[in-house]
Amino acid sequence: MTNNQLAFEKQNIINLFNQKKFVKISKISTKIRYLFEDHPDIIKIIVMSDLNTKNFIKAEQLLRKAVIKNNTAEFNYILGNTLKIQDKNSEAIKAYKKSISLKKDFSEAYNNLANVQKKIGNFDDALLNYKNAIKIKEDNLEAYYNLANLYKSLKNYLEANENYKKVIKINPNFSDAYNNIGTIYSILGKFNDAKEFYIKSIETNKYFAEPYKNYVQLCKIDEKDQVFKNLKEIVTKEDLDEKQKEVFFYSISKAYFDMENNDLAFKYLNYANKLKLGKIDYSFNKDKKEFKKIKEFFFNKKLLNLNNLKENKIIPIFILGMPRSGTSLIEQIISNHSEVQGAGELDLLPISVKNSDWLNSNDLEKISQKIKSEYLNKISIICKKKYITDKLPGNFKRIGFILNAFPNSKIIHLQRNPMAICWSNYKSNFNSTGMGFTLSQEYTAEYYLLYRDLMKFWNERYSEKIININYENLVDNFEEEVKKLFVKLELNWEKQLYDFHKNERPVETASFMQVRSKIYKKSSEQWKSYKKYLTSMTDILSSNNVEY
Repeated sequence: MTNNQLAFEKQNIINLFNQKKFVKISKISTKIRYLFEDHPDIIKIIVMSDLNTKNFIKAEQLLRKAVIKNNTAEFNYILGNTLKIQDKNSEAIKAYKKSISLKKDFSEAYNNLANVQKKIGNFDDALLNYKNAIKIKEDNLEAYYNLANLYKSLKNYLEANENYKKVIKINPNFSDAYNNIGTIYSILGKFNDAKEFYIKSIETNKYFAEPYKNYVQLCKIDEKDQVFKNLKEIVTKEDLDEKQKEVFFYSISKAYFDMENNDLAFKYLNYANKLKLGKIDYSFNKDKKEFKKIKEFFFNKKLLNLNNLKENKIIPIFILGMPRSGTSLIEQIISNHSEVQGAGELDLLPISVKNSDWLNSNDLEKISQKIKSEYLNKISIICKKKYITDKLPGNFKRIGFILNAFPNSKIIHLQRNPMAICWSNYKSNFNSTGMGFTLSQEYTAEYYLLYRDLMKFWNERYSEKIININYENLVDNFEEEVKKLFVKLELNWEKQLYDFHKNERPVETASFMQVRSKIYKKSSEQWKSYKKYLTSMTDILSSNNVEY
């Protein structure tokens, strides 16, 4: 190709890029791509176009050739970004480290290196490299924000808030940071501070949906509330994207429930749940098959005798049941004991069970040993006491694994009025994955039936190993039931145990407000106010002889 032809092709690519015709650039021939190996500016344009059109393999191939001739910090950094997008994490780390070796003060490379290290669980390295990014570039807003998010995920809330506040100092209009500070204050029970930061987040960006959701959960809304006035205006707009609609609809639904306008409350709740269900990959049949496989796996298996093994230094207390059955209240009570650390909802057991590959093996002892080793290694990092609570409600599916892997653990199963559970699940906007069943009244009721059947299965086999607590009995006979519970847990009585609402530990679940209040005895009857709107649930439960 002549110099004139090369110049023409180069100008053509630049023109297409300026016109944002990324697809056309990405489709240029391999031959033309490699003509520009010695033209870093054009390589960057082609790679950016490939990334924009999700042609990641093409981008990676061109970059790998480019770094042979132009082994620069920038090209290695872009290669790292391209590999990161494809979840090629170990290769991305190598590329970022190469970039840093070529340019010691490359703040952005340190930041993105830390992002990958965080993703694969190398938290210490990630913390170090976020700090390196900031040390080099003191106004690196992204590094401060990522560092704050990592501290938040590690439950180091003090450091998280300090770094979110540094983000705001650099950019006073960063609405996400205000919202995240508010979230941390909510977790810590500082509700007035939380509301202040949610309002600041809304004032900074009126159409940022998350602070609305968080604010309405903290307050009983009335018509004079400015946040409600904003919501009324926003939900009528036609240019909202699907995610915004979903969150705004949940928020205004909660507001209308507070004002006892049930028609509008259910209208927006149903809209929100339908929107959310439509965009997630949820299959009730998949849930059904999972429950069936669990029962089949444990059907003819007896509990292992692992008592000859060295006992755990840490004793887990698993608090489980249907979501919204009172598990947060029980954890708040138990974690008020001096020997117990409240860890909240941990994903450690589901991950350990999945990693045991139990679906492809029938060797229960080998599976149990693997679960035990992985779980205890991870939990020992966060536990400083003899007992630790693991309050993931969905662990009711894993009772067989728990009893075989941790024979000295405690299992507390919460039972509650079925309609109180189903209604509370349907109205809650859960952030966690695996809660797709809550987005339809029919799925919620059908899932309750799966839960009931599996708990019957466990109780028939291991009744002496499971502490069953009835939520209504607990709140009606609080002092008596709490004392019985600590006897069953074999924990000495302590005078502060009735004052669970004074427990200042962080609470991250949807019940963060309830557990900081005294017992409310009528909560299981609230669903009756909405009975006429919940016939899909009640019909399924009634036809399956479920009393409520």
